[in-house]
Amino acid sequence: MKKLFQLTPLLELSQFETLKIIGPYRFLHADATSCSFVYADYHITVRGKSVDINAIKEEMLHLSIDDLQELHVKMTKDMGVSNNVE
Repeated sequence: MKKLFQLTPLLELSQFETLKIIGPYRFLHADATSCSFVYADYHITVRGKSVDINAIKEEMLHLSIDDLQELHVKMTKDMGVSNNVE
């Protein structure tokens, strides 16, 4: 049922305050000021004054970022997440 409406991975940054991903990902790290994860073929790191996890589910991650300082996206093909995407 969940694939009925969302057919492709989605990464949404809204007003530099929230980041929401939908689709398979692999969580790597989180602390008070940063969070990193692998999504599709990308390693993504978010840094800010504070980073809070609003929701973490099997195929959904929702973050709140206070004073976004860095959003780093690096392509990587060996992390193994995109192999699971249909």
